[in-house]
Amino acid sequence: MDVLVTLFYVLFSICVVYPPTEFVSAGFTIAQLFDNYLGSENTNFIGYHMKRITITAFIHSALPLGYVCTLWCCGERSQWMLASFAATAFVPLLMCYKLLCWWEYEKLGHPIVKALLPYVSTGSDWRVTAAYLNSEFRGVDKVSIQLTATSKFVATETWLIKVSQYSVNIVKQEDCSLVATASDSHNLSPSGEDEIQYLNIEVIPNRDEIQRFTFRITTVMLRDLQPRLLNAVRVPEHISLMPTLVERFVNVFKQYVDQNPVYIIDEEPEMCIGCMQAPADVKINRRCLPPPPHLEGGPQQCQQCHCRVLWCASCMGRWWATRAGGPASGWLAGRCTCPVCRAVFCLLDVSPARLAVS
Repeated sequence: MDVLVTLFYVLFSICVVYPPTEFVSAGFTIAQLFDNYLGSENTNFIGYHMKRITITAFIHSALPLGYVCTLWCCGERSQWMLASFAATAFVPLLMCYKLLCWWEYEKLGHPIVKALLPYVSTGSDWRVTAAYLNSEFRGVDKVSIQLTATSKFVATETWLIKVSQYSVNIVKQEDCSLVATASDSHNLSPSGEDEIQYLNIEVIPNRDEIQRFTFRITTVMLRDLQPRLLNAVRVPEHISLMPTLVERFVNVFKQYVDQNPVYIIDEEPEMCIGCMQAPADVKINRRCLPPPPHLEGGPQQCQQCHCRVLWCASCMGRWWATRAGGPASGWLAGRCTCPVCRAVFCLLDVSPARLAVS
């Protein structure tokens, strides 16, 4: 019986400290259970996490005592129970003393307040800096990336913030640099189509009193994060960023397009209406023959597109990828529709457009 209770409580404790997706979905996390007390993170970011860290630290410190109480409730009456109760009860009592030290003397001992102090002007109060950060966190243009069930990374216009279970790292974007320190890739499918790459990024402050920290994100998340960063993430030469599935498809798409017959145009091509950065260089020109009468009734056949040369090969490939269905291995064999006139076409109909040589 004791073994079963122990295994159950160990599993329960792991789920409390590192809640799985099922616990998060069911609302069984510390932050969700104490939601009414914590208030709104978006309204009062600093105050919310000061309370959350305090409650989290106390509950985690009480888990050993909870184990002894669980054994007692299950009928365990051995001679070591009293000593175990006293030993495990000392841990939350010690934590209570530490938490009181956090909240006394204007809360200057709290980990979040300590993280703010380097940015508090002489003669000012840390609450002024906290109010400024709270106001910026309420903005809609911040980027928030969930790292794990208990941690996340937030980038606002001025601040970089990493939220974890027992601390919040805070640094101004102008006072730090970001460097990729390691990378690893994982295949989520046997075919390798769903390969994902993770990057370990270290935030290195320029000031000694600010603690450096590390967070781990995918290359896809990094591309979403880059526009919000004041300084781009530095990637050493020994680390290569893996292109996304769409980027890899676009490269293959362009290779096949280059093998098709060239479509000659008489006028200088305009800029691509998709990206407005590259000249339009592809034309949808039907080359497929209609199927024999006895094979009609299958998939929709290709149609002639009467649009001008409006798109570059990269944008056309991205459009194809967004319209494709099923596994990526079958994207090239499918059909797509013209972004403008919706004429159906296949890969053989996409011809590279070139200006006529006078």
